[in-house]
Amino acid sequence: MLRRTRFNLTFLVIIASVIMAVAAISPAIAADAVEVTIFHVNDVHGRMDPFVPTGATEDVGALSKVAAYVAERRKAEGANIMLLSAGDMVHGTNIVNLFGGLPMIEVMNNMGFAAMTLGNHEFNYGQEQLLALEEAAKFPLTAANVVYEADGTNFVDAWAIIDIAGVKFGVFGLSPLETPIVTHPKNVLGLAFIDPVTVAEACVAALADKVDVIVCLSHLGYGPDKELAAAVKGIDIIVGGHSHTVVAAPEKVGDTIIVQAGEWAGNLGELKITVEDGDITSFSGGLIPITASMPASAPDSAVGTVLANYEKQLSEKLNVVVGSTPVALVGERADVRTRTTNLSNLVTDAMKDYTGADIVITNGGGIRASLPAGDITMGGVYTVLPFDNTLVVLELDGAGILKALEHGLKLYPEQNGAFSQVAGLTAKFDPAAPVGSRVLEVMVGDELLDLNKKYTVATNDFMAAGGDGYEWFMSAPVLFNAGDMLRDILANYLMARGQLAPSDVSSEPRLIPVK
Repeated sequence: MLRRTRFNLTFLVIIASVIMAVAAISPAIAADAVEVTIFHVNDVHGRMDPFVPTGATEDVGALSKVAAYVAERRKAEGANIMLLSAGDMVHGTNIVNLFGGLPMIEVMNNMGFAAMTLGNHEFNYGQEQLLALEEAAKFPLTAANVVYEADGTNFVDAWAIIDIAGVKFGVFGLSPLETPIVTHPKNVLGLAFIDPVTVAEACVAALADKVDVIVCLSHLGYGPDKELAAAVKGIDIIVGGHSHTVVAAPEKVGDTIIVQAGEWAGNLGELKITVEDGDITSFSGGLIPITASMPASAPDSAVGTVLANYEKQLSEKLNVVVGSTPVALVGERADVRTRTTNLSNLVTDAMKDYTGADIVITNGGGIRASLPAGDITMGGVYTVLPFDNTLVVLELDGAGILKALEHGLKLYPEQNGAFSQVAGLTAKFDPAAPVGSRVLEVMVGDELLDLNKKYTVATNDFMAAGGDGYEWFMSAPVLFNAGDMLRDILANYLMARGQLAPSDVSSEPRLIPVK
């Protein structure tokens, strides 16, 4: 049983000091010793199926395997289990992205989740779709520190009160303050993200005389979780996420237990607690690795049925025509790693259109296939851009942009995955000049590149993290990390245009060799 609660945050903070004064003398609710197992996940990012990590030889993870494991434990242990998520669940793979996150919610419903908090990526589909997901969920989505700017009321539930085997848990959620820059700004218009410490204090004060155990579902990160535990008294457990930290065993800061399970359902967190007279008298736990040998949910199980249904729909969706091209679009390895092509121009134009950035710089090695003239399917788009790369907008000065162009040209005319495919600029270069001084002229629109001016630069998350040797991108300020897949951005760009015009498929060079 649960009770969901939304409040006006200002009112909540005002009453907090009054409630805190009496909380210490409130009677405990639970009298007898009860053992409860809390299972927890975080940062699953849509991983329903197993995956093979870079450098590994066998698959790990998969929420479908977590579902099977938890179902077996429920059979053995009955009602004394609570399943929680610390956010970033509904976005990240084809099977969730192409259905607006609904497959994840349906799977979580059938797994018996008790609550989750909103991570930054929950906002990637926009507020309307997120509220639709909340409506579809049979468990509360909580985020006590996300409010409407207009009136201070909570965007989703502040908290839920959940009864597990007679123990009352007050579960509140916290979302990261940086959400407005790690999702597209349009997704959070009209919302404010409030200081987690202030909000946590108010939640603890309001819940203290109503529940036995207070749990914070935090998508703040491991370091901030420890700071929160030190700053706010009365939080019994913090189930963390956002930093993808593998916390091998429960840790304690003051009186607060902190746990986190890594990422992508590679581990299932387990925390066992004993509650007596309203207090946690003992705890233990750790991580259960979700390995290749573990069974997934059976095809005829509730979770297996949901997944099979969406896999079928996914296959059909990949055959949907999203646009049409009058000419073949060139994405062959030897071409996109050495020169501008009509396909590379199309991809970078889509990135520029989506972000409004001054400039786009992406790696030619990220484009993996050509498309024939005629209809373009969603599956074709995914063949062109098969990696789970997301869009990031950085701030770079002209000197950094020049350095990026020189870096992309350092192996020219050899094939190079780091070769820069661009939009918003053209550059002339001398292939015979020494590496590092090949670029002769850069035009941003109709103006010469100003080495001291700050520009907005759209790229992908791989390069933003220093991939392909663009190491100085790592220190550039991030204006926003949309979390949107490049392939989805390209597909939407194509759908908005339908039949591509000749200007859309121009192969006019943007990096121009001068001999």
